[in-house]
Amino acid sequence: MTFDLLIRGGTVVGPNGAEPQDIGVVAGRIAAVAAPGQLPAAAAEWDATGLHVLPGVIDTHVHLRDPGLLEREDFHTGTCAAAAGGITTLLEMPIALPPTCSAELIRERVATVAPKAVVDFALYGGASADNLGEIEAMAAAGAVAFKTFRTAAPAGREDEFRGFTCPDDGAMLAVFQRIAATGRVGVLHAESEAVLAWHRRQVADGGPMSHALAGPELAEAVSVASSLELARAAGARVQIAHVSAVRALEILHAARASGRGDVTVETCPHYLFLTDADLARHGPYAKINPPLRPRASQERLWQHLLAGDVDVIGTDHAPYLVAEKEPFWARMGGAAAGAPGLEAMVPALLAAVRGGRLSLPQMVRLTSENAARIFGLYPRKGRIAPGADADLTICDLREAGVIRTAQWLSKSRDTARMWDGQPTGGTVAATVVRGRLVYQHGRGILAEAGYGRFVRP
Repeated sequence: MTFDLLIRGGTVVGPNGAEPQDIGVVAGRIAAVAAPGQLPAAAAEWDATGLHVLPGVIDTHVHLRDPGLLEREDFHTGTCAAAAGGITTLLEMPIALPPTCSAELIRERVATVAPKAVVDFALYGGASADNLGEIEAMAAAGAVAFKTFRTAAPAGREDEFRGFTCPDDGAMLAVFQRIAATGRVGVLHAESEAVLAWHRRQVADGGPMSHALAGPELAEAVSVASSLELARAAGARVQIAHVSAVRALEILHAARASGRGDVTVETCPHYLFLTDADLARHGPYAKINPPLRPRASQERLWQHLLAGDVDVIGTDHAPYLVAEKEPFWARMGGAAAGAPGLEAMVPALLAAVRGGRLSLPQMVRLTSENAARIFGLYPRKGRIAPGADADLTICDLREAGVIRTAQWLSKSRDTARMWDGQPTGGTVAATVVRGRLVYQHGRGILAEAGYGRFVRP
């Protein structure tokens, strides 16, 4: 066999361990994995000596704002940032102008963003009572999953959130029934609108900590509990996005322990590595929904993650302008909620690996294999084995450092202040998508816009 590319000398990491192996690639797919020196020479070779080779990272939670909000981010800058962050496939949320809340809008969005993409991507469809008749058609158009906010749309952003807000439990049951018919997973932003509204009335809009007080952990727990029962009644698969609250984790653990194999859990790097102390320090730049939690809650989150109660880690990359953050230090209610993070996830997780809190095989399961299985991309994505796409995240663990957001490729790097200076456990040495080196540390982006492909489940 003649390989197009041979990656030799690296330590290949899988969900169950790591060992030195060479990887041969033909036509964008892995053709062979063998002990060092066992594969023949190739048309091109890449020396990974001293590096760790992971299955390509799949980011389950990304907002790139394209089309309609290109001043915040666009699909080219966003997928370049993903490549620099070691992400080979991203799952794009429906928030945009227009949002992807119909089959036609999914097809239009693919046509708009595919010519800009550097890494592979999939698209969520929005699901609510407003577009029930579109849910099965969106699945047929290639939607990887469906996203629903259990909250109302933020004031002034109703057009961005059209077709995927559903605070009402009765309406959510109907949404789950339609999602169940597709076999796809319904992914929820699970906060109770009623609990949030009550707390907003009790808490004066003020400085940074007012955001935490107005978004208590109770709002997550109430929404998770009711949403799980609605999904069970409808026979729908459900994933709770960006879980941060201890009680919500306990409810999810109990559901899974009772045999609920249809329930999966996502959390985010900012809940694992940042706390409400960072909210106090960075103010509107650390305003995220749900809010950053106290250190004690973060420790419980880690305990649940290490016990297997968390399935995937997604960045919830949410780019904004400085003008949408800076003016709101004294009135946090007016600040946009979210922060960029595509280039933070892998370096931050490597810090946990270096510190002994997380193993590389655990990281692989949380950032690649589990996501591929949940979203119907496995076995093409999420593994290093013959037949899989040659998607690889190659890491250099030899030297720790800190995140420098000024070097990021995201258009929204100036709003990433909460990540600047955070410890890393290594660097992304290279990112390979379908057998092509799309990013290399020190050389930057090596693939042209349009190389990335739309991926269907």
